[in-house]
Amino acid sequence: MNKSLKGELILLITAIIWGLAFIFQSTAADVLGAFTFNGVRFLLGALSLLPLFVFNRKGIDYKKCIKLGVILGITIGIAANLQQLAMPYVSSAKAGFITSLYMIFVPIIGFIFFKEKFNSRVIFALLIALVGLFLLTGANFSFETPDLLVIFCAFFFGLQITLVGRFGSDVNSVALSFIQYLTAAIMSIVIALFFEDIKLAAIFEAGASILYTGILSTGVAYTLQIVGQRYTPAYLASIIMSLESVMAALGGFIFLREYLSIMELLGCALMFVAVLLAQSKGE
Repeated sequence: MNKSLKGELILLITAIIWGLAFIFQSTAADVLGAFTFNGVRFLLGALSLLPLFVFNRKGIDYKKCIKLGVILGITIGIAANLQQLAMPYVSSAKAGFITSLYMIFVPIIGFIFFKEKFNSRVIFALLIALVGLFLLTGANFSFETPDLLVIFCAFFFGLQITLVGRFGSDVNSVALSFIQYLTAAIMSIVIALFFEDIKLAAIFEAGASILYTGILSTGVAYTLQIVGQRYTPAYLASIIMSLESVMAALGGFIFLREYLSIMELLGCALMFVAVLLAQSKGE
């Protein structure tokens, strides 16, 4: 298996894990404040990587890991908290659609800040993916205040993806992930202490959601993202990972018996077409 295909498959697994996470995030929003939830989940994510971090310390450039990890942690912490703040007011499908706009922000950020070029096929693929995501929402979309939170969330996710693609390829993945999660956890917990009423009973009530999002969605998936992006350009990585919206819809069908309409199935198909088109290197 070549490295490019390996990276794309790893990012597809990431998208599957993230897509299912929307179900757990929505459930947790009913009982836990956004900052408390993310503080606990990111802390659990960091702890899940601690054994790997301890036993793979050789050859780590700690200075670079800490610098990049803190920046990524702040970025992802802002994104995750903005998303979770909106979850009680936005449906999972709509949240997934808006969040996946990071695939638009990634090439824009790369072009503005790093002078990265992208060809016309990528632009066309992004447009197709946007149409697909729109159809996944049932073509019923309007902006409200919570939507703006998720738009800003998408921007910070796009920034995180861009930074990982730009600077994360030569850094120990486990160490970088550990520092990233720990930073996001500390930031979230500190804010929660000031603005939320933290109750241990509520944390236990949301235990299943915290375990899934903490270990799988955070500890596993974000680490897979860093690994996968070693072999995949940021623009393509963002489109593949935006398939989390498709996975969220499929997860609802498989686990909650939420049936997909013809329009939603068409949206899924367009998303896959966009991914295939974006892989082309033609101008």
